[in-house]
Amino acid sequence: MLKCVNFSKSYGKEAIIQSSSFELRENKISFLMGPNGSGKTTLIKCMMGMEKYDGQFQFNGQAMNQVKDQCLVLWDDCPFYTNLSGIKNLYIFSENKKTKKQIDKIAVKYLEHGILKNKVSTYSYGQKKKLALILVEILEPELLIMDEISNGLDYEMIRRLQDIIKGWSEKMTILLTGHQFSFYNDIVDDLLVFKDKEIVVLQEDFIESGKELGDIYDKEIL
Repeated sequence: MLKCVNFSKSYGKEAIIQSSSFELRENKISFLMGPNGSGKTTLIKCMMGMEKYDGQFQFNGQAMNQVKDQCLVLWDDCPFYTNLSGIKNLYIFSENKKTKKQIDKIAVKYLEHGILKNKVSTYSYGQKKKLALILVEILEPELLIMDEISNGLDYEMIRRLQDIIKGWSEKMTILLTGHQFSFYNDIVDDLLVFKDKEIVVLQEDFIESGKELGDIYDKEIL
């Protein structure tokens, strides 16, 4: 479980996020909703200790800086070494958690062997996204945060990814952000929203509510 207590973030005199407290339930898929510029990326950076902030984040009872090896963030544009092949990137970022043979077996579930041997500089946006998804299966983090993960993926992969993320949540605590509500609507357990510069848990057990993320966005944010 990730616990946030009295979190706030300002740039100079401008408050971006005011005092907020919330929890991400263990082995649940939480979705963070907010318009562009509301602070979603800022929140993630603060969680990971990339920016200064007020308040406290804990994961499974420990400060975040003590459990970074248990966490993985996939940004909308994941940074890979573009002059190296996809498979070599995976070997480098695997942190020795899997053998090369295990990595190869995982990788070909997402990308063809020939593509994996090509330099990342030749990859499409969607292929880079798939490379990042392979990394999740290799590292098996306890806390997984994904920003706009469905961007750039074709319909078939999007449908498949919904099932993949549901499966991951059996072992991982997951936080998602994005704007393609039709993708997230069927997999979200808990819904958090930015409202009046605060982060609040709006709905637990969201799937059972029968509500639509788009309708909630119109009502709570627009």
